Amino acid sequence: MKNTQLLIISILLFCNFGFAQTGETKSSKESTKLEFIFSPGVLVQKEIFTEFNIILGEVSDIFPPKFFPVVGVQGYRIGLETNLKSNEDFIIAPKLGYEISITFFSMRLSALNYFQNNKSEFRILPELGASFGGMFNLTYGYGISFNNTISGISNHRLSFSINLNKRLSKANSRLRNH
Repeated sequence: MKNTQLLIISILLFCNFGFAQTGETKSSKESTKLEFIFSPGVLVQKEIFTEFNIILGEVSDIFPPKFFPVVGVQGYRIGLETNLKSNEDFIIAPKLGYEISITFFSMRLSALNYFQNNKSEFRILPELGASFGGMFNLTYGYGISFNNTISGISNHRLSFSINLNKRLSKANSRLRNH
């Protein structure tokens, strides 16, 4: 378990380093402001799950672009996913991760723990996919399991999520009109 915790801390520190590097490339006139982004979604991994996340991060809306507009979100995610079933089929998973979803590209890395009755399964979940302005994301992920104890979950997943934030919505309007 200590190795798992060390792995999670290392991943989050790596993500934080990337976040700091992005902030350093901006001009000194721009300040990095952390914002909350609500991120609900639906995913399929052997059965349908819903997810509810909150991202604490930065909303990017760089206009006019040097090459192409940079519109999107990057930051830490905390959330929960569930299959919304009842009785012994109910599965719930709290998760912690990091997301970068800008213009046309989405990438996430999460650590999550599934619970079903008295069973528990920990996974590291990298995801890659397409994004529309960091707002609409379609990703594929592969859950790396450390103990296969819950049979109702596949290692493969397809996820669709929406990042909801007022500033991000305005930036996407500008992107569509650009």
